[in-house]
Amino acid sequence: MSGPLRIRRAGVVAHPNRAGAQDLGKELARWAAEHGVVLRTLDTEQGCAGPDAECVPEAEFAADLDLIVALGGDGTLLRAAGLALPGEVPVLGINLGRLGFLTETEPDDLTRALDAVAAGHYTIEPRTTLQVLIMTSDGNPAATASAVNDLVLEKTARHRLAGVAVSIDGRLFARYAADGIIVATPTGSTAYSFSAGGPVVSPRIDALMITPIAPHMVFNRSLLLHPDEVVRLQVLPGSSGVDASVDGRPVCELPPGSVAEVRRSPNRALLVRLDGADFFGRVRSKFRLADAEQLGE
Repeated sequence: MSGPLRIRRAGVVAHPNRAGAQDLGKELARWAAEHGVVLRTLDTEQGCAGPDAECVPEAEFAADLDLIVALGGDGTLLRAAGLALPGEVPVLGINLGRLGFLTETEPDDLTRALDAVAAGHYTIEPRTTLQVLIMTSDGNPAATASAVNDLVLEKTARHRLAGVAVSIDGRLFARYAADGIIVATPTGSTAYSFSAGGPVVSPRIDALMITPIAPHMVFNRSLLLHPDEVVRLQVLPGSSGVDASVDGRPVCELPPGSVAEVRRSPNRALLVRLDGADFFGRVRSKFRLADAEQLGE
């Protein structure tokens, strides 16, 4: 349990096309008005939290916020957590999606969840995040990004493999021929990395993980790295180019010779958890492990 959180300013990030997001935003606006809380939204999402909410660009969004509420699915929560990183603002996810693995509660419990946070009946779950630097073949910076889940490099040519040289702390580990490579956090271990055959990793572990996507080689296992180890991914000459995405959002295309350098970010994502929630209980529930046990009886 944490102490009561004095919520003076709260940010709202909403999925613009998710059914129920507008109604939930109005409910949040009513709660905020009753509790003297100023709401802030992105200028691209004006109206998602009532007409009185401040509307600002992304670069100004997290400043001086006490809490960010994400109205949507896991993708919306990841976007909110990314915006929160510069100020390490706690994020409360309200599930309007299908799986809702990262979100904390359902729409019917919005006001109860906010009351619980204001009263101190919650915990903060810190999560490791990534810093990504993409460089051209001659070493010039091309793009930067932060990731809560993962960086994914995927081949652009349907009928060709991506060739990616993976180095760890400056030493070559392997040259992969694969559909792609994932560098994930423990949070991302239950996302694309899991679908590609990677392990589920407790979010209490501070680590980085490398998982190849459909590798055409004998070594096809994930690697779990120390958080201070730096991963360098170079697209090999003669290979298909790759598309880079962060937390499911496109960043850029990397032609042969380009490099993506990944390291642990100094900023952590802070997820709000209500009392009684636990990671492995969430895994059991969302992946229907209890149902599988019943089938075996």
